[in-house]
Amino acid sequence: MPKKVKLIKCKKCGESWIPTDVPTKKEWPKVAPMPSADGSVTITVMATWDCPKCGKSVMGAKGKTKGEFKEEDTKKYKIEHALNTGEKLDLEELSKDIGVKVDSLKKIIPMYIKKEGIKGKIDGNYFFPDK
Repeated sequence: MPKKVKLIKCKKCGESWIPTDVPTKKEWPKVAPMPSADGSVTITVMATWDCPKCGKSVMGAKGKTKGEFKEEDTKKYKIEHALNTGEKLDLEELSKDIGVKVDSLKKIIPMYIKKEGIKGKIDGNYFFPDK
């Protein structure tokens, strides 16, 4: 049985249409702040349309999808894990690995040192843990 599609309705003239039938002006993703009990995250694609009858701009949901959320995939987890290995870190390699600039890592790591009690120092493009 096909999924029920929610129609987009113009508040000015009452015209309704299927979200994929009328071209959108703008689209953006909206991610749920918390994963569900099974670990999936709802991602809603929001969009704006011009009403085909009266031309009024209308905003609504174009579609929804669920994706699996894994903490191991987050940048925060990858940085924390790398710092907790107790080994010398090449910040350039880590930056390529997680998609963060080296300069940003040099700002983030001191926060972890202060807040999480991680012992070590940054020298050049390397992090040296205290042993």
